[in-house]
Amino acid sequence: MKSILIDLTQLPLERTGVGIYAVNYVRRLQAQAGQMRLHFLVLDDDVELLRDVRAIPNASAIVLKASLFRRFLFRVLLEQVIIPALALAKGIDATHSLHYSFPLLSFGRFKRIVTVCDMSFFLFPELHVPAKRVFFQFFIRRLPKVEGLLFISESTMNDFMRFFPGCEAERCVIPLGTDLARLQAPADENIVGELRRRFGIDRFILYVGTIEPRKNILGLVKAFERCAPAHPDLKLVIAGKLGWDYDSLLQYINASEVRDRIVLAGYVNEVEKHALLKSALLFAYVSFYEGFGLPVLEGMAAGVPTITSNISSMPEVAGSGAVQVDPNNSEQIVEAMRMLLDDPEARCRLVAAGHAQSRAFTWENMTAISVDFYRKVLGGRDVAARLGHLNE
Repeated sequence: MKSILIDLTQLPLERTGVGIYAVNYVRRLQAQAGQMRLHFLVLDDDVELLRDVRAIPNASAIVLKASLFRRFLFRVLLEQVIIPALALAKGIDATHSLHYSFPLLSFGRFKRIVTVCDMSFFLFPELHVPAKRVFFQFFIRRLPKVEGLLFISESTMNDFMRFFPGCEAERCVIPLGTDLARLQAPADENIVGELRRRFGIDRFILYVGTIEPRKNILGLVKAFERCAPAHPDLKLVIAGKLGWDYDSLLQYINASEVRDRIVLAGYVNEVEKHALLKSALLFAYVSFYEGFGLPVLEGMAAGVPTITSNISSMPEVAGSGAVQVDPNNSEQIVEAMRMLLDDPEARCRLVAAGHAQSRAFTWENMTAISVDFYRKVLGGRDVAARLGHLNE
């Protein structure tokens, strides 16, 4: 029986992109793992992941102290010393790192598989904190030396190969998914009512994501300012935790003539996010770059008319289920907003198209492809055959 060590210690407790991917991957592994022996590294403060890991047959949880291993130096020690030692001691066949960095030394004794979520550290280095930029660029440059690479979109894989055309690692695209049943279900009316009271909202455009330059929130705010006079009861809700380099954005919002109609909701959990999506008039996510664009998929699945960007991975995710605009063209963003705000029938058509598009992306498919990729890297079946079967 082949054994895989999956490192979950890189994940923050406040779930955003990679965290949502990891949680849903772990939950679907219960049905997909088959004859593999899975070992998980989990921090003791991550109660949700610990519960999900312990529900998987043939799985073991190696629980580490968060008070130590959420610190950078201990994080490096874990990845570069403890994980290789565990792999050698337990006869691990492969390790899987979910977020760029990985054990640099395997001594030829175990395979290394890494998920690549985006290439923004190379494409837009100026949009990252310098320390993170240096750290992640260091590891990304060494990814061609690992045995297996998983990419969350075709766009991300193509971007990677532009920088590393000689990469010989096994490669596979694993499009992310979403919980269709949950997102399409009605929201809890008590939660909806509480959020409406807390933020003073009724009709609103919604953004959900980290507050950082790459997300083009300033462009969204400026487009809202131009639409606001024609819709005096409309608000813009910006939900998400503060990332970095957001001071100029906050200053602009505070000086805006429609400041009282822009709501900074902060981080929202999955239940609150669901309630906001089900209540929003429009969902707008006009980022400059995404490795996948999970919020776009969630917006379509939840049945809210969605506006997104026409670059990087977002067209791959949105298809005909969302209005696509050039994020660098403010006029296009404004026109998309005005068209949907003024045309209820267009909104209805887009909701139907979004539902249809979102059904092509499921966590079950992503997990099945990933597990087959483990087998391929370890000398088993061809993952391409499995991918073809899932898309039939």
